[in-house]
Amino acid sequence: MGKSIGYASDETVEKYTTEAEELGLSRAKYVRQCTEIGRMIFQSSGKVDVKQLRELTEKDHTSTVQTELTTRNGDIISTILNNLSTEENRALTKEEIRKTVFGTEDEQIEQITTALKKLHKQKQIEPLVDDGYIKTNE
Repeated sequence: MGKSIGYASDETVEKYTTEAEELGLSRAKYVRQCTEIGRMIFQSSGKVDVKQLRELTEKDHTSTVQTELTTRNGDIISTILNNLSTEENRALTKEEIRKTVFGTEDEQIEQITTALKKLHKQKQIEPLVDDGYIKTNE
């Protein structure tokens, strides 16, 4: 992909960069996730899907906003369908779809590194000397 879909002021870019860094994400990944969440709650009619918004924000509800893209089939299928156009001149290649769903190789490695750090901090995994990881017994 790599195509620009709009213009953002320097101030906006700086704000997105800071927010992304706070979450341990690349700015591109952060903006994609914000867009995806926005698409989930903003219907094409221009009205907010209050039910979906409530599910995403209620503390006692099982549905939560995730900061990482999961790889369950439904999520991949939804992501693909949400990013494909009905116009032939805006078709995506398989490689562009892969990058849309999983990010660039650098973004994937960054996500894995962030997840490993979180798991280690929570004492759920242990790093080994040979650069491997194992689950702890806790």
